Amino acid sequence: MPEIIVVEGRHDYQKIKAVLPEVDILVTNGSAIEESFLQQLERLSTTHDIIVFVDADNAGERLRRIITKRIPSVKHAFIERNLSLSHNEKKVGIEHADHDTILTALQLKRSAKPGSDITKHFLLELKLIGENESRKKRLFLCEVLNIGYTNGKGLYQRLALFGITQQEVKEVLDGYQSS
Repeated sequence: MPEIIVVEGRHDYQKIKAVLPEVDILVTNGSAIEESFLQQLERLSTTHDIIVFVDADNAGERLRRIITKRIPSVKHAFIERNLSLSHNEKKVGIEHADHDTILTALQLKRSAKPGSDITKHFLLELKLIGENESRKKRLFLCEVLNIGYTNGKGLYQRLALFGITQQEVKEVLDGYQSS
């Protein structure tokens, strides 16, 4: 199926077009996503793979949740926050990422997949939530799994969304070095 990439703004659009001129892109025009836009995505999802590729900030995550709730079959591309910072490090956005980072993110896109056995108790056991070092461990885990950084509640939801198992999480955390 042909792909359509969903981005937040025109600068993201311009950056991706510079990297992939042939790709189809739709722009949400910010986090205030319109009902008509969601309806258009629903229609397009019957004939296209929809890839949500939004900024690694609260507004981007809000858009990701809204679109995913409406169209569970969407695919997700993520860029680590530190790879999408502006030169002065005050802004986060796809438009600040380099070409290779964008290409890699799109190649590593993920689809929703059933089969996760993750529980909140498991996340507590592995100290991914509720501990002083939980944030660093989550960051490491999210980067290795390429699922975008999220807080504890979001981690539980994201691991479940992508069908990531307890075994996969344990294998990744075997490589974690606390500091």
